[in-house]
Amino acid sequence: MEKTANTRKYKVPQDIVMDILRVLIRNKAQYQITGIKEQENSLFLAVNYASVDRAAEVRENIEAILEEYLEYMKGIISDKTLCLDEDIEDQF
Repeated sequence: MEKTANTRKYKVPQDIVMDILRVLIRNKAQYQITGIKEQENSLFLAVNYASVDRAAEVRENIEAILEEYLEYMKGIISDKTLCLDEDIEDQF
């Protein structure tokens, strides 16, 4: 998947992978699993919002799920970078 202005990269904890995928599939968003970080039980996703109706709403929904999870796990998980802008491939 090409990196464009409409593409966002996320690190998604295992606990909420199904919630995020449900939003993406229901809204027919193009996404690609770009990696897995087993020791952190996380999945790396690149999401292209270009062809999604109500793209801003869908992006906000996904990011809200990630932020709520971070708030819920505050003090338990140390990694606060769930929404990524840099190339995630460099983190392996």
